[in-house]
Amino acid sequence: MLVIGFWCALFLALLGALGGAGGAGASASALGAGCAGAQTVGATEYGGPGDPSSGTVGASGVSLLAQPDSFAELGGTTFATAGALGGLPYGTPLQISAGGRSVVAYKEDIGLGGGPIAGYPRAIDLWWQLARSLGLPYEDGRWSGTVTVAPLAGDCATVADGAPVAGGPHAQLLPGGLAAAPASAPATVAEMIAAGNQIAGRPYVYGGAHGLPLNLLAPAYDCSSSVSHLLYGGGLLSAGDDMTSGEFESWGLPGPGRWVTIYANATHVFMYVAGLRWDTWNAAGAGDGSDGIGWHPLVRSDEGFVARHPPGL
Repeated sequence: MLVIGFWCALFLALLGALGGAGGAGASASALGAGCAGAQTVGATEYGGPGDPSSGTVGASGVSLLAQPDSFAELGGTTFATAGALGGLPYGTPLQISAGGRSVVAYKEDIGLGGGPIAGYPRAIDLWWQLARSLGLPYEDGRWSGTVTVAPLAGDCATVADGAPVAGGPHAQLLPGGLAAAPASAPATVAEMIAAGNQIAGRPYVYGGAHGLPLNLLAPAYDCSSSVSHLLYGGGLLSAGDDMTSGEFESWGLPGPGRWVTIYANATHVFMYVAGLRWDTWNAAGAGDGSDGIGWHPLVRSDEGFVARHPPGL
């Protein structure tokens, strides 16, 4: 594989031209509305147990198993022509959306091109684990379809606008792992619950989502990045804040809050939002919900943690 040349200044113009390359059916998708430069392109998946010939090392030299949030830029009949997205430099992030889900992924590979997919130019190959995080079926390297791609920008913010509402004084866990905000909750609390619903069930990866603006979704989160996502959703952090669990030990005000309480130590952070626990694992035993990032109905031990809360909450 060859490292292809590129002109960064041409990226947005070339990306904007992708829709026209696929014929009359190619246009910006509804998912990309409001995101500058968002376009629908043809996509395929590669790698995994059913496609061993693809290997596990990207053209950039990284392990795709270690960095599963990776994609390959496709091209023509040779690797040297893999410039369907404008010839992006390795490591370039894009926001990729499909089927109502959205992730941030990075170019770590290149590949051959092919014919249009559903009338759209074939431009991107999704590493199989990235494809799964978008809810796409794994078909041993044979899946093809369309996705929306967009450069990262502030106008591509992805925090949800609202949460379901339930009666009673506390948030309620709903079927499927989402949460409903109590009708009496302040708007900030309801917005935090909406932000939590947006990433509930995403995989836990140590260091996941750190280094990304909080107004963008990531394929995976850890404890502090997921808590930060909820606080950003409620307007309590800025998009550039990148908090660690240890930093939450001194964030906000000391002690429990009325609506939101954060429990932090040097290695972990979790919190309660309107009485419902946000955590990254099933810490309270049987009946505490499924493993992983999301809402958990039981109260866990807070021994060894410092209690903090946002001012006014």
